[in-house]
Amino acid sequence: MADLTKITCLDDLQRIARRKVPKMFYDYADSGAWTESTYRANQEDFQKIKFRQRVAVNIENRNLRSKMLGQDVAMPVALAPTGSTGMQHPDGEILAARAAERFGVPFCLSTMSICSIEDIAAHTSAPFWFQQYIMRDRDFNER
Repeated sequence: MADLTKITCLDDLQRIARRKVPKMFYDYADSGAWTESTYRANQEDFQKIKFRQRVAVNIENRNLRSKMLGQDVAMPVALAPTGSTGMQHPDGEILAARAAERFGVPFCLSTMSICSIEDIAAHTSAPFWFQQYIMRDRDFNER
């Protein structure tokens, strides 16, 4: 098991994943669609964000609670839909949905998930979102 106490940034998590996950699964998770231009632009934009360190500041009454799509959330973030999360870990989507529920943030299940909507509903009590890819096959969409 990886020593999670030594993780200080996303690069640390990527190094651990690269060692623990089969290459094709890692490459799938660490990629974007088509030309990957949005993926690269997001990386560049996040690199521009710098946090100003402030010490000895009273944060006792700070609160990140908010609403997203009318739903109360512990902080304004959601676990995004990631297709085939089950490739990374057995029951990956179920574990992610449980984590989102525990931390009070939305979870979104991908159309291309390994687990079904029913699987997630059976293992969580919080409402969750679903990303529907509209396919040409109407019967598939209805199912």
